[in-house]
Amino acid sequence: MVNKILRVVIGIIIAVGLLLGIYIILPAKYKMPLTEKIQGFTKSWSADVINDLKNAKVPNNDMSFGAMLSRYSNSAWTIADDVVDDLGNGSMTVYGDTFNCTVAMASQMADDKNVTFTNAHVRLIFDVKRENGKLTKATLKSVMVNETEYGQDNPYYQLCLDSMCK
Repeated sequence: MVNKILRVVIGIIIAVGLLLGIYIILPAKYKMPLTEKIQGFTKSWSADVINDLKNAKVPNNDMSFGAMLSRYSNSAWTIADDVVDDLGNGSMTVYGDTFNCTVAMASQMADDKNVTFTNAHVRLIFDVKRENGKLTKATLKSVMVNETEYGQDNPYYQLCLDSMCK
């Protein structure tokens, strides 16, 4: 009897280790949507935060962030760097990721060549504060295309958003 119980326990440990190993080596375009689903179970308040951000309008456009990212494959919204209580009140960084998109922007340099990223990973980085179950601050801090990050003071920030809304 003890032998059977020990085999079941060892089998469960091996299965959990195998699933964890697979999760660790997954490419980001598969890992991020999975992480979003896991956060939906582990952080009950995450859906409220993400829905508020999805419904927010893209600066200088009529499209919402959720509609913009859903046009591309494997889009995901994840919460990182959270300093919150059990109800989700506090400050956090929220990422909106999408993969395999093309971002074409007019060059802001004198060479007159357009800047185009193909099959790009785009990450929207939001600074969010939440109090009493409501968002009090939600700021799109920067847009990262592949390894290039564009802050609000960079002209490519808005050009990237405009390109993704087209």
